[in-house]
Amino acid sequence: MSESITSPTKLTKRFDPATLAGCLFLIGGIQWFLGMLVAEGWYDGYSSRIDYVSDLGTGPTAIIYNVSVFIMGALIVAGTVFLYKAQGRRLLSVLLTLSGIGAMGLGIFPANLQPMHSIFTLMAILFGALAAISSYTHWTKPMSIISVSLGLMALVSAFVFFPYLGLPFGSTETFLGIAKGSLERWAIYPILIWIICFGSYLMGTASKNEN
Repeated sequence: MSESITSPTKLTKRFDPATLAGCLFLIGGIQWFLGMLVAEGWYDGYSSRIDYVSDLGTGPTAIIYNVSVFIMGALIVAGTVFLYKAQGRRLLSVLLTLSGIGAMGLGIFPANLQPMHSIFTLMAILFGALAAISSYTHWTKPMSIISVSLGLMALVSAFVFFPYLGLPFGSTETFLGIAKGSLERWAIYPILIWIICFGSYLMGTASKNEN
């Protein structure tokens, strides 16, 4: 049986696997960020300062958010296949795969489907932050320091965010003077920034190697 043109083996014969990995990471991160912006704009009464990010997956914008976060997770997992083929970094590959599976789970189990949603949220954030930290060997300074800083920022923010869990939609209750929507984004955005930067880095490095 002939190989599918979209199979990893077929694609790596035409493109550098590191380029493919970087492209998938970049597309995955950007499309989710833009999808989230669209969902926030179309969700009447939603506040990014007050409301959970996951609330976008249970209201009128559920299809936009859930599909977008699932696609991001799927592209991260697919990109990790090419990353491992290109560099063989087992630890980073495992962490990225688990984080990607977590993001896919968020698209399948929105916030009203507990406890699965919380489990996949923990997977996505925890392993995504650890992946950012473990990727420091890929970079030269100062980007290696920035990568570790982003991962640690996500971990600390996620830990501080625990008291905010379980608050109802629209709740303005705070524990640190920061509304729950804003604090949750401090745990998510550093990972998102890192995956976009990492994807760009992989594409740029592969292009230099080809030259």
